[in-house]
Amino acid sequence: MIGHPEDDTGDALARLERELARLKTGLELLGVKACSCCRNLFRATEPGNLFDAGELVCFTCIRHWWPERSRALAAQDRELIEHKLVHWLLNHHGAKVVRDHEKLPPDDGRGIRLVAACEECDGKGTWAGSKCHFCGGTGALCLVIPNPEAA
Repeated sequence: MIGHPEDDTGDALARLERELARLKTGLELLGVKACSCCRNLFRATEPGNLFDAGELVCFTCIRHWWPERSRALAAQDRELIEHKLVHWLLNHHGAKVVRDHEKLPPDDGRGIRLVAACEECDGKGTWAGSKCHFCGGTGALCLVIPNPEAA
């Protein structure tokens, strides 16, 4: 090995890669997973930590991830993931549904806003022949989380 520093470097790199793989496996066994965007680690046993849409995304990354991701999806896939995201934000992050779009609070640039098709009427605005009671007939819901740091 002496006289061939590239061999030492290659061996050291291979050892580090094996050790890193073992550490990742250990963390996964402990229920720790990484956000696919920022790579930060989270306990996957807490359902509000990571949103699972085939890739794991943390709450902090959602506001930038979703607009980009939704454009790349087929309409049916987007709708399914959108409904799942709405439920995740409502159940775990204090999102509020604003049915009257004119009553939206001012956007301070830090909050998360999401317009999603109403799940009750499938975005049609009507249910059982009359105006949908959940979305007010618009076919869409606005979700607002004014201050994500507080959620």
